[in-house]
Amino acid sequence: MNLLGNLDSKASDEIVELLKKSNRDYKQTIIMITHNMEIAKVADRIIKIEDGKIVGDC
Repeated sequence: MNLLGNLDSKASDEIVELLKKSNRDYKQTIIMITHNMEIAKVADRIIKIEDGKIVGDC
């Protein structure tokens, strides 16, 4: 699964793991913006925005 644009899937997976580790180890908040729900499923929380308004918060 290629999560990050033009990167190959191995590099994308490694970057996602680094972001998750950074979040866990350093208590950082990571904000990822995407139209791809497969990418969004990696997140702990998904906020759906339509026309500039929050329409869902999972």
